Order: sequence, then C-alpha cells, then structure tokens
Amino acid sequence: MPKKQVTYRADVIQAMTLGTGDTEMKIDDPAYAWRFLAEGDSWFTIGAIPSSNLLYEMRLKKRAVILNLGYPGDTISNIAQLSANTEFSRRLAHPNWASDWDAILMSGGGNDLIDRAADIIRKLPSGSSGNKVMDYIDAGNLKGFQDAVQAGFRKIVELRDSAASPSKDKPIIVHTYDYPTPRPSPANFLIVPITKPWMYPVFEKRNVPKDLRIKVAARLLDSLATALLELEQELPAFHVVDTRKSLIRADIEARGNSGDWLNEIHPNSDGYRKIADLLAGKIHQLL
Repeated sequence: MPKKQVTYRADVIQAMTLGTGDTEMKIDDPAYAWRFLAEGDSWFTIGAIPSSNLLYEMRLKKRAVILNLGYPGDTISNIAQLSANTEFSRRLAHPNWASDWDAILMSGGGNDLIDRAADIIRKLPSGSSGNKVMDYIDAGNLKGFQDAVQAGFRKIVELRDSAASPSKDKPIIVHTYDYPTPRPSPANFLIVPITKPWMYPVFEKRNVPKDLRIKVAARLLDSLATALLELEQELPAFHVVDTRKSLIRADIEARGNSGDWLNEIHPNSDGYRKIADLLAGKIHQLL
C-alpha cells in the first residue's frame, strides 16, 4: 500500500504584526524550507469577512511560512500603485527589507472587475430585449478592464525584476477565479451584512434576464482568466493556476452557503481548500 504523502499547513504571518519585534525573525527562521510573500484581496486576507481564506487552507510538502500583505477589497490597480503601496514594494524588491522568497503568491483582479461591473454590464434600450450574453456586455469596457489588470501585473513584475531587487526572477503565482452565481448573498459577519453582493444589484438594475445571469457572470470571469493567461505567455516567471470549474456552483436562489460558496463572491472552507490544493500543486511543480 503506497505511503500517504505528509503535508504541512503553512504558517501565515499577518501584515498587522509587522514591526512588533520578532516577525522578521520568524519569516527567516531556518526551520522553514519555503518562504512566500502574499499580496491580494479578501480571498487571501486573514481576519476578513469570510470564515476562511485560501492561505489558511494551503497544505504543502515542506514547512512553509507566508507573509500576507493582502487586504479585503484590494484591486490589482491599487496594489500596482507602488509608490503608495510601500510595504509590498519594500518586501518584494528592497535589498534591506525583502526576504529570500521562494515565490510570490498573488490573488487579484476580482475586485477590479467588481469596481467596473456597472460599466461593463449594460442595460438595453427601453422596449428592447436581448437573448444573448453579449447583448448585456459592453465589449469596449470589458477590454478596458482586461487592459488595466494586465498593466497592473506588468508593473509588479517590473518591480520584481528591477536592478537591485533580491526577488528578481522569483516565480509569481496567481490564480483565476471560479464562477460565482449572481444572487442576493452578501458577505456576513455575525449575521450582519457587511458588504453588498456585487453582481446581483447590477444585474437587477440592468434588467439582465435571470436565465442569462449565470452565463453573463461566467463571461466576465472568463475575460479575467484570459487576461491572466495571456500574461503567462508574455511575462517571465509569471504562472497562472486556472481554477475555473473546480468548485460546485451555488444555487441562484440560495441566499447563504451553497455548493462550495459561502456567499456570492467568497468560497466556503471546502471551496478554498479545493483551490488551495491547485495552488499547492503548482508550487510543488515549480519548487
């Protein structure tokens, strides 16, 4: 009988503990075989509104530590404003601040799509109706969204590979997003709604037919995946884990936990674990 592979839950250090005295020592502790810098949105964020996150569910073949700079609601556009994002810039590329990272893990693009959803989803003129996905999508604005996401990641790769950067050529690993269902299911904390569902109100306002909403949402997420996969072919040491079709879709009538989704845009712990396993597979392949 084959021996079961031993895996270890990664230790995650939150950004809020930086500067408290021994955080840096823990990051560089020789007991860790791997060190990762993580930046991104609420899918990575410890203490965010969802009950879990992607980094919590990471299981690896070697002991690893992750310094997590993620923040709920962060966009790649904001992260790539490197003059303002000093902590990420220093930890990634400053000779006196960067650790010897084995890889940089990034979760981003989803909030960029959220921010632009109202411009991308269009309402048909009064008296007309559409029966195709692209009837309700502004192709020009969708392309603008893709271009903006790609521009942000290019800036990050440029910083990583800058002349004095200790992280030059270190692999950046990003993930696509699986397909959320447009439904009235906001993120909650202690049963109190904290954030509004991002797709459902826009689809309602734009009068997108209910039988097209899942397909329209899928087209938007596919456009983000396409933008990231194009970068994988363009940028050095930039790796994309395509996680589409890995989760059980939520029911469009469900207002809470359904399938592998805790709410409209966040997986539950089972969903995160499935995606974390895919990311771990890429890490094992690269390292």
